[in-house]
Amino acid sequence: MLDSSDMQTNNLFRYIENNMSVELDTEHLSCIGYASRSKLKNDFYSLCGHSVMEYVRKRRLSNALALIKMSDMGLTDIAFQCGYSSHQALCRAIKQTLGITPTEYKNNDIYYFFPPFNGEPLQSVTVSNITVPQMKQINFYHSKYIGIENTAVNKFLQTFPNYKGRIFGRNGTQKGSTFCYELYLTNGDLDFDLLSHNGFEPAGKNPQINSIFATTTVHNDENKINSAWNYLYSAWLQNSMFEYTGEPYYEEYIMRNNKPYKLKLYLPLKKRSEEARILLIDNPGMRFITTEAKGFKAEETASQMVIEYLKKHCPYIINFSKETYLQKRFNSCVCGVLVSPTIQLVDDDNVRSVTTEHNKYLVFENGVMGDYYRTAELLLAFAKDNGMVADSSSVFAVYDARKGFHHLQMKMFCPVRICPK
Repeated sequence: MLDSSDMQTNNLFRYIENNMSVELDTEHLSCIGYASRSKLKNDFYSLCGHSVMEYVRKRRLSNALALIKMSDMGLTDIAFQCGYSSHQALCRAIKQTLGITPTEYKNNDIYYFFPPFNGEPLQSVTVSNITVPQMKQINFYHSKYIGIENTAVNKFLQTFPNYKGRIFGRNGTQKGSTFCYELYLTNGDLDFDLLSHNGFEPAGKNPQINSIFATTTVHNDENKINSAWNYLYSAWLQNSMFEYTGEPYYEEYIMRNNKPYKLKLYLPLKKRSEEARILLIDNPGMRFITTEAKGFKAEETASQMVIEYLKKHCPYIINFSKETYLQKRFNSCVCGVLVSPTIQLVDDDNVRSVTTEHNKYLVFENGVMGDYYRTAELLLAFAKDNGMVADSSSVFAVYDARKGFHHLQMKMFCPVRICPK
């Protein structure tokens, strides 16, 4: 639910869109219904993950590049229409962002697209420099994964009911068939023999961490916590000027009456090294082994069916394939694994081979695990705005884990037909 502050900021986004050709700065924008520049800055980060001027810069550049690609306007006219002081300033902005000249961009198959913000935040997100103190780590092992976080914290508080320090946690590495949750404690003056008797294992110290973190607070409810992490890591991060550092993330427990009442989620960030890109490519010639499932847990079911098929018939693929396929339909999901075109399928009614068969594809490359539906909508809107006919029924995503499953990257593929100018 948007509060008055969110509505105020959304009005400001519309103001920016309608005044892109004039000079815009934080002092000017903060006067439009805002009490201070700091309030404006915080609201912008919370909604779209950008500073005010970074957002304005990207929207101006996106508008200018669309005109360069699709119109016959001169650079000077495009520059002034999009808020640049001169065509030289526009050329510098393109060179700094894409490393090419306007002419090279016009004749290239690379597309830059930064859409205007028009969504509603599910969580309030704060971006700031935070120091996470040095802490002692203890690991809790349990046979059940669901609810292991609260089990670990409650077990710890039963063991040390008068504990006064801060408690952080995150999922740990599974040991055999036993799941792990890691607790991090700012007060290390504890009886570790007593901990060992209650299912905990000491695991050393973690150094103090100074980093930029995106944080959000959520009630201690498993569904709400999962939704908050999904929003923070997929929807919010995908649209932001940041990327995940790969450093440890944390959940800090906020207590009421010595029980976990809320959680504060910490996601470590750095400024994104590369802009998200849209490419127009020829048929990439990819082939996937896929299965389809319907129902509430369609994606989970289809993924498991693929894994079971590969374990039985092509076990070596599981060890080497790091790219997976996902297509979400109205009431079902298709999941798969990228394979060589020479792989022979064993007859199975639930498994089929899917290949890329269109002549041209728009590909959205993003350095983070983005939200499937929003990315698909972005590509379809981009195709329409750029005079292309998209096949919306054949859009799919490929998740790339070649840098590790903690650094998943997503590419969205949209088959298109180019309309003659």
